[in-house]
Amino acid sequence: MMKSLSWLFALVCLSVWSPVRAAVDAPLPSDTLPRHPFLGVTAEPAPGRHVRVASLYPDSSAARSELKPGDVLVSVNGAPIDSVSTFVTRIRSFKLGDRIICHVQRGIKEMDIEMTLGEAPREQPSDVKVTYDTVRAGEATLRSLTTMPADARSKRPAVLFVQGIGCYSIEGPQTTPNLSRDFAYRLTRSGFVVMRTEKSGVGDSIGKPCRDVGFREEVAMFTSALRKLRSYDFVDKDNVFIFGHSAGGWLGPLVALQEPVKGIAVYGTVVRPFMEYLIENRRRNVWLRSHPDLAKLEDEQRQYASLLHYVLIEKLSAPEAIAKHPELTPVAKKVFPQDFDHLADDRSLQYFRELNDENVARNWASLNVPVLAMIGEFDIRTTQFDHEYLAAIVNAQHPGRASWQVVAKLDHGFVAHQSFDDGVANEFVGPFGEQVVERTAKWMEAQSTAEKASSSSMVDQ
Repeated sequence: MMKSLSWLFALVCLSVWSPVRAAVDAPLPSDTLPRHPFLGVTAEPAPGRHVRVASLYPDSSAARSELKPGDVLVSVNGAPIDSVSTFVTRIRSFKLGDRIICHVQRGIKEMDIEMTLGEAPREQPSDVKVTYDTVRAGEATLRSLTTMPADARSKRPAVLFVQGIGCYSIEGPQTTPNLSRDFAYRLTRSGFVVMRTEKSGVGDSIGKPCRDVGFREEVAMFTSALRKLRSYDFVDKDNVFIFGHSAGGWLGPLVALQEPVKGIAVYGTVVRPFMEYLIENRRRNVWLRSHPDLAKLEDEQRQYASLLHYVLIEKLSAPEAIAKHPELTPVAKKVFPQDFDHLADDRSLQYFRELNDENVARNWASLNVPVLAMIGEFDIRTTQFDHEYLAAIVNAQHPGRASWQVVAKLDHGFVAHQSFDDGVANEFVGPFGEQVVERTAKWMEAQSTAEKASSSSMVDQ
């Protein structure tokens, strides 16, 4: 069975888990961020408004304590923990060196576990240079990590990596899997500078909590990140791309309309109205994961669609929708498990309203840049139709500018599987699918080569 996020299936974010972590200060004296504490816990929702320890990062404060995977977090220093977001906020309220007491339930026992908050190790791969920096975006200051090839070449093509919808960190200890980091490292080894940027309130970033940031606010933040990337003297400003993973495919075209890019590649994204996507995504995932009575599932889908219509289209609050339609109370409790301001205890209702109002297709049609839309063969969170449709939307306005591809054996998070059933059962768990990086690098190199060839031809004439 799915975890308590099952009604939205973590939307289209890379992972349903939310690591409580922080990065280390950048080695740049003019533009630094204060360090936040790193507990070293990957937390996940548990039934009954609880939070469970899913895993521990090696050599972390939590790993050195008596905390164990499976423990249910009841409180931290006496403050109740009723959601992953509450847990993250609580840990972020401390500072390095603070001693905390986690009251946990382990089976039928309850106990207090004391630990001292430390900091996370910085990313230090042997063959890739990582620069820690910051991005100023309105009232927020965001942590950025830029990876560069180890050689001394002066100007490099560059990529802004725009991650999925979740409020998870793009950074993590070298000893633990991190798919966005793995993608960035592999693309860097292919010769590209790659920038990753934390969202507001995540890791070292300073600003309002990520879950309360609006969709348009987030577009502005990634636009600031793209400007920062293009400002580096080691970046070839005429060869800067966007790679949008999942929700990055909604953000990417809007960012590119504000700041010029050479091209946009996306993977596992959506181009249809977001409410339409949510309804289909829920149907597909419930069917594949829990094998329910499908006629009963369709009864639930009708209620789900009705509630989404009221809160996203008519802009009613959930209590207003329930007051008008009391029969929607059961589904509302599942869609809003913690409060009525956040869907699935994830992003804000305002974020989803702004996203649903956005005509993503029109944004793509407005861009006259090369586009590559990719989807994994075993992706169960998005559809091949959306990617084919995206390419058709671009080509209708700018013939020949877009293409789409199915990447064999990969799931939504770049993980390779042996079969579709394996992808459903073990989503996000397994070996990294190198082919997504190979195709992305080959496509970006082709765009640069084609442009140079075109320029040479014009000079010869």
